[in-house]
Amino acid sequence: MNPDVRTAILAAGLSFCILFAGVSLVAIFESGPSTRGILLGGLSLAIDGLIMLGLIGAMRNPPR
Repeated sequence: MNPDVRTAILAAGLSFCILFAGVSLVAIFESGPSTRGILLGGLSLAIDGLIMLGLIGAMRNPPR
């Protein structure tokens, strides 16, 4: 696969993760001080962070 295409696909995935993290933060702040909203929002942010770590790792360490 062309390295430029691979980087573009990974960058698109990273962009979606950033978008989802922003939506999760908005949902946390709009839900107010409810325990359920904060827990579910925190869980979604944690999952999103794990996906972002994988994408960033794939961008920094291309295949040989």
